[in-house]
Amino acid sequence: MSSKQIPSLQQFIDALDDHVWVKDSDRKYIAVNKSVESAWNLPRSEIFGKTDFELFSKSRSEHYQKADDRVIDSGAQETVEECASRDAYGHDVWLETIKSPIQQPDGELIGIIGMTRNVTRRKQVEVRLSITSEIFNNFQEGMMITDQNGKILDVNSAFSEVTGYQAIEVIGKNPRFLQSGHHDDKFYQNLWQQLSETGLWKGEFINRKKDGSIYPQMATISTINDDGNSLLHYICVFEDISKQKAHEEKLRKMAFFDPLTNLPNRSHLTSILEQSIEGGQRHSEQFATLFLDLDHFKHINDSKGHLYGDRLLSQVADRLTDVLHHRANIGRIGGDEFVIILTDYDSEAQLLDTIDETLGVFNRPFELDAQESLRVSGSIGVALYPQDGQNSETLLKNADTAMYLAKKNGRNGYAFYSPDLTYSSVLHVRVQSALHDAVEKQQLSLVYQPQYDLTNNTLIGVEALLRWNHPELGVIAPAQFIPIAEKTGLIQRIGAWVIREACEQGRRWLDQGVAFGKIAVNVSGLQLQHPNFVTKLKQKLLDTNFPAERLEIEITESFLLIDHQLAVDTLNQIRELGIEISLDDFGTGYSSLSYLKGLPISKLKIDRSFICDVPDENDSNAIVQAIIVMGETLSLKIVAEGVENGDQVEYLRSHGCEYGQGYVFSKPVTADQLATLFV
Repeated sequence: MSSKQIPSLQQFIDALDDHVWVKDSDRKYIAVNKSVESAWNLPRSEIFGKTDFELFSKSRSEHYQKADDRVIDSGAQETVEECASRDAYGHDVWLETIKSPIQQPDGELIGIIGMTRNVTRRKQVEVRLSITSEIFNNFQEGMMITDQNGKILDVNSAFSEVTGYQAIEVIGKNPRFLQSGHHDDKFYQNLWQQLSETGLWKGEFINRKKDGSIYPQMATISTINDDGNSLLHYICVFEDISKQKAHEEKLRKMAFFDPLTNLPNRSHLTSILEQSIEGGQRHSEQFATLFLDLDHFKHINDSKGHLYGDRLLSQVADRLTDVLHHRANIGRIGGDEFVIILTDYDSEAQLLDTIDETLGVFNRPFELDAQESLRVSGSIGVALYPQDGQNSETLLKNADTAMYLAKKNGRNGYAFYSPDLTYSSVLHVRVQSALHDAVEKQQLSLVYQPQYDLTNNTLIGVEALLRWNHPELGVIAPAQFIPIAEKTGLIQRIGAWVIREACEQGRRWLDQGVAFGKIAVNVSGLQLQHPNFVTKLKQKLLDTNFPAERLEIEITESFLLIDHQLAVDTLNQIRELGIEISLDDFGTGYSSLSYLKGLPISKLKIDRSFICDVPDENDSNAIVQAIIVMGETLSLKIVAEGVENGDQVEYLRSHGCEYGQGYVFSKPVTADQLATLFV
């Protein structure tokens, strides 16, 4: 037995920082330690022999008593947790009390012992862990935690939603089972090197889901170290960016591709062209820029509607893609304008073959709906790098200029750019701009070319011819501005002015007693396709009090080709008004008898290009004779245009042509001049 004194029970419990107390069977305090005295701010002498109800509030005492009852009833230790008070800063202080019954060997209760400790820090840690767990499991992004060897310790629910794998399927595995094969070894080597050096890696993965599908993800991988900077864990936070990528691709397509044809738009095509120029400079190589424009596309849009036109453009784009697949870059830069960049050809002959193939897409009719097909042609302008331009703007401009030459040469063909086209292209732009003001500024006027009966040299009518005298550009030929008026839509306003002016002049001639016969007015196919044309024509006759039988409408074959039935219906309505109809420039278009069949026309006009060669050129003689015979067969009057000498008059008269007009009779004259000649 040691001579040292054995500590008493009081000394033993006083040595503890935790609160220790003992109650007897009547629940009166019989022992407390110094920590209790300090916490309750009472000496033990005032605590001994008292119950909770004598020391604390009623609610608190009842709370303590219920805990005592549970301990007594169960006969076992119980842990009670409570937020007992607040510290000096107003923060909750969490206390944990362990209560245990004190019993005799026979089980008789003789008291209760309790120990209370401050577990605030533990509670705070638990709360933080609970919050962290809640965040982890409810995080929008997928999360994966691994150990220092890369084995998965935990994943959240978002991980499962994205990948399709449940936590039980992946815990303990290395994440490499998610790899898609889209990244090489170097990619992962760089990743691990950056993680090792900086503790952070951020970038895009292409990973594979449980169902085998691949998806893009944006991921951030971080290292977690202990206080000694030793690696403990890796944590990866990632999100599926498939929708973002799809949205970005949609925006990219909107920015760089034409939504109708899915071809590169002007911006993207220009970028491709600039890349071709850079390649041409580096390798000293030539390439071609083709500017393709559909012929008479505006007629189709105006007569059939924009939906019909869009279908046509889409089919043209598909055919161009099929024909030029992998050999060219094709873009739609607006309206019916396509640009083709050809870099893959070895010779001029091969380039010409490719251009012919490109025009070949128009050889077959376009099936635009179940009931109707449409034949369309296109014109191509070609500019070559580097001789025709060394930047994208110049190449496009010069190819466009060459395209206008192709149209001027008869359409449905191609033309190469040459420097002497520059002036005409600039003039074209000026003409187009000035044409908008021509009507308002009274720059337009009509002249009249007499038409004669070749048998007796008498006046049978006049053709109203449109003239434009611009104060700066001078006299502009109709062949130059009429196509522009049709393309811009100004032909409707200009054409309406021509008809009204001709009718008003005819009325004045009648009032003056001028024996002019009929007035023939050229009407564009676009005017005739307007749904209100006949109604407005009838109103002009009423407004001017001009007799319908004195008016003659001249049409061209192009109007008959777009929608034959619409043409027949419109012409019948015009004929019902008492207006005579003639077919102008006959022989220069398709000249098909099938188009003439059933048309309410009474006159054919032989184009001047044939008349100028008779009687010296056998081919033209044959064509003129054929037209005259055909006219006689169909009971149509025949008018020869551009008759310039007596030999032509004699030839035409001898072969049965009844009427003619041209300089041999009279050049076009003003209304006043005609009035003085034929009163």
